[in-house]
Amino acid sequence: MGRAAELEQIALARDQDLGGVVLYGAAGVGKSRLAREALSRAESDGGAVVHFVQATRSAATVALGAFGGLIAADARSDDLYELMQRVSGSLAEHAGGRPLVVGVDDAQWLDSTSAAVTLELLNSGTAFVIATIRDGESAPDAVVSLWKDAGAQRIEVGLLSRPETERLVDEMLMAPLEREARRWVAETSQGNALYVRELVLGARAGGALQQVDGLWRLLVRPPVSASLKELITARMAGLEQAEHRLLELLALGEPLRLSEAVARAGVEPVTTAEERGVVSVEGSSPDAAVRLAHPLYGEVIRSSLGSVRGREARLRLVETIRARDSQQPEDTIRLARWLIEAGEAPGLELLLAASRAANNAADPDFGGALAERALAAGGGLQAALLLARAHAARNRFADAEAVLDAAEPSIETQADALEYLEAQSEVLHWGLQSPSDLKELLSRAATWWKDREWQQHIAAMRLRTTSFEHFGVDVAASTQLLEGAGAKSRLRPQLEKVHVANLFYSGRAQEALKLALRMRPSIPWRTLSDSIAVSVWRRVSLDSGEGWDELEEWMTRALEDAVGLGDHATIGQAAYSLASLRFLQGRYEEARAYAIEAERQMEQHDPVGLLPVISALLVEIACVTCDRDAITPTLEKCLGRLREGGPLAHQLPYVVKAQAWALHTEGDPGRAQELLLKTAANFSASPIHCAALTYEALRAGAPARRHAQALQELSQRCDARLVTAYANHATALQNDDGIAFAKVADAMELIGAIRYATEAAAHAADAFAREGRQDSARRAAARSGQLHARGKGAPPPPITELDPDAVRLSPREAQTVQLAAEGLSNAQIAERLVLSSRTVESHLYRAMQKLGIPDRRQLPRAR
Repeated sequence: MGRAAELEQIALARDQDLGGVVLYGAAGVGKSRLAREALSRAESDGGAVVHFVQATRSAATVALGAFGGLIAADARSDDLYELMQRVSGSLAEHAGGRPLVVGVDDAQWLDSTSAAVTLELLNSGTAFVIATIRDGESAPDAVVSLWKDAGAQRIEVGLLSRPETERLVDEMLMAPLEREARRWVAETSQGNALYVRELVLGARAGGALQQVDGLWRLLVRPPVSASLKELITARMAGLEQAEHRLLELLALGEPLRLSEAVARAGVEPVTTAEERGVVSVEGSSPDAAVRLAHPLYGEVIRSSLGSVRGREARLRLVETIRARDSQQPEDTIRLARWLIEAGEAPGLELLLAASRAANNAADPDFGGALAERALAAGGGLQAALLLARAHAARNRFADAEAVLDAAEPSIETQADALEYLEAQSEVLHWGLQSPSDLKELLSRAATWWKDREWQQHIAAMRLRTTSFEHFGVDVAASTQLLEGAGAKSRLRPQLEKVHVANLFYSGRAQEALKLALRMRPSIPWRTLSDSIAVSVWRRVSLDSGEGWDELEEWMTRALEDAVGLGDHATIGQAAYSLASLRFLQGRYEEARAYAIEAERQMEQHDPVGLLPVISALLVEIACVTCDRDAITPTLEKCLGRLREGGPLAHQLPYVVKAQAWALHTEGDPGRAQELLLKTAANFSASPIHCAALTYEALRAGAPARRHAQALQELSQRCDARLVTAYANHATALQNDDGIAFAKVADAMELIGAIRYATEAAAHAADAFAREGRQDSARRAAARSGQLHARGKGAPPPPITELDPDAVRLSPREAQTVQLAAEGLSNAQIAERLVLSSRTVESHLYRAMQKLGIPDRRQLPRAR
């Protein structure tokens, strides 16, 4: 329920005999739910008898109305003291000598006698009292005395934090929720637990929130539910007309400056609305931002705003923003939206500016609509480029190509031409997966101007196209172009990003990584060049085994930032990066969740052709987790996302791995090995790709004696430590060398490739067992099991030379080892587990035999 700290405080107050707690907070923050959960835990964990009392306004008019169910029918109603004694006695009798915990919800509404009973229960020690009180409402003196005089601890229950909100949503849905939907719930509810529940339940009931492939997705932005609308409307009841007009302006146009809000609504309405808590004013200067106090106020007001009043308010907002000395990009979006919604026509200049701002703000739907209006109004090439970008940002690449083709004759300057060619690069190469069409366009573009600078631009674009078609052969060309470009040349950043890829493909991973880190763009990634730079950095890091910690940290931040911006392409790239890391780390359930998230985002905008690659990863995850029902449909989806001619070069290794492991899982390891080795041969110019595919063939069962030497040679052609580990693993397989296997497990673990480390440790166990080194075999088997335990969702690698029972710890043995590894003596373990010291000694002896550990001091390393 997202209130772990508060629950711990309540439990501690009970342990310290404080008598009770008072949960104090605003309406809807979750006080009642927290109180009920605390009661439930007291009953289940502490063996207490619990009783819950719900105070109401109507029951407050009757003496002891809240405790009426505890009073016998023949009790005298004119003797309040006797009634109070009967209530206390009835509760004590009900407890039967066990601890009694009484919860009182909305204690501010207790009648004075019920409040006195509550205080007496606490003062007499009859019960531990958990009372909730709503902020801003008066309470009876006896209730106030609970914490002021009687020693109960007052706990302020505030709004849920972002992580607490997400945990509450996860508990409600019992399955992962996509990150954009998480953001919507968190930002719209502002941490109010009641609003969280109403938003989620309303979205589910209305069909806006649906579970697809195990992930809850918000398919459309849902309207405010009727029950939530009631709650919000009640909060705004009693406002004067002028104050309501102010809220209407803010609902359509927040934030406004304080000076603007006062000019439009007057000082008194602004002051009153702030005092009522329905408006927030951030400071006292004329430029201080004025906003609605809660996002849901705007949702409710907009849903009930009539067309005439709405038009009037929007035109007043247009006047207000136009009166500013200068306008920000987001102002142009608001101006265009207000004018269109008011039935007015924005001018061409505003349409172009607002379309560009909307595209940059990850709103291609509105950006495209504005660009279409601008194109119809004579916006020419600029309008066409904006429309094409909006189409591409929604994966409508054929539409983007049509718009760009029609606009090509209107190109007049080299600057326009470069922007046009950059747009066509994303559309033709990555979107429509047709590099040949892009090459044809670049050949035509080379004839547009003959000067040296233009020809250099064309050469750079051609190089980028060929570099991603033929791995490992263009490093000399990119080096030459870089040397020919000056340090301040506009070409240099683009050339360096291509050079990173060429360095990597040629095996110079360390140089590539260093340059990739320097060229890494900040969020948001607004150009194709930015997206390529991030994609190449990810591949350099993952495939070389370098810098995984930094990659994870950076992509985690990028994911959260991109969710805040609503940037589908960036969310997709970051989620796919984390999915790939989790897969290599052997954390398959997390990998699948990230990959599904990445797929969902890239279905909206995929600027660098990653969708088939993401589907390929999901195939591999299905194979390793033995999810046979998912393998074929996921592979079909992967292949259906490719162009007719098959995968592009940057997609091919990952698609082939998916196909191979699908074959292997379906019982055809020979074809799987053949496919992997054939593809590896095609990537012979790129040692890192060739080595990775060859290693996968070995994992699929290809004989090491045929390929170990080739992998060693590939490791000499590059400086990627992951390739070195591949080669050493192959050599260990060839020689059946237990010590070599153990060293490979060390190397893989150091890199972070836990799934490979787990397999290497299992191979070590078998090799040691064949050598007759049983203690070493058990230690290696135990290590493989420990490494596998770090991941989730897949069976452990097989160990065939050892009896599983010889290395598997019983639950009690594992518990004993855990405590001994923490430094507890046998006597302390015996006391903790309520066992004899002799039994503890026996459990430890058997466990250490299974683990192959002769010395108790080695247990911390074996956990």
